[in-house]
Amino acid sequence: MRILFVEDDENLVWTVKTGLIKNGYVVDWVADGQEGEEMALAYSYDVIILDIMLPKKDGFSLCQSIRANNIKTPILILTARYREDDRVRGLDLGADDYLVKPFSYPELYARIRALIRRDKNESSSNIKAGQVLVDTAMKKVIYNGREIGLTAKEYTILEYLIYNKNGIVTRQMIEEHIWDSESGAFSNVVEVLISRVRKKLCPEDKEAVIKTVKGLGYVIKDR
Repeated sequence: MRILFVEDDENLVWTVKTGLIKNGYVVDWVADGQEGEEMALAYSYDVIILDIMLPKKDGFSLCQSIRANNIKTPILILTARYREDDRVRGLDLGADDYLVKPFSYPELYARIRALIRRDKNESSSNIKAGQVLVDTAMKKVIYNGREIGLTAKEYTILEYLIYNKNGIVTRQMIEEHIWDSESGAFSNVVEVLISRVRKKLCPEDKEAVIKTVKGLGYVIKDR
């Protein structure tokens, strides 16, 4: 899952971004509200995390602008401003959640997972499709009752596909969600990673879980 983090405190950015990456997220970071708006309009994100006290454009204005542009990405306000009227204002302007600094990292990660589940209409951290189950909290994959060991990028692709189960996912969509804006994928890296995941899940039938839709992309079906 890909996250936009809008925060001007570089010390906080380093710790939050490092933790998110270790938890399997792809993170784009910008330090002011104006650039945050440009990134939110330019790319597709699964969650946007933003501070209120930002240079150039404050978090309230940024949140309002994102919603005015009909971007429905879940927004989490992460701020030192704890007053009730600030929380009410942020939520009324379109934020989905509000977390006050200082905060615990396990709670931040849990709130992010909850926002993604809600956005994907999933009620549990365990997402199932056919014989494959992905535990998005523990980052575990079970297929036909056995745990499958995947690399971080392999897991990220499978998680993204299963969050979008029954829908066709293009290579471009995968690239946009598992690499940040400063890196890129080689032309065939998605195909290589998909092939590895297929072999680990079911080596005797490469399309048992991840099916190819010729000329369009990939799909994981419920059954």
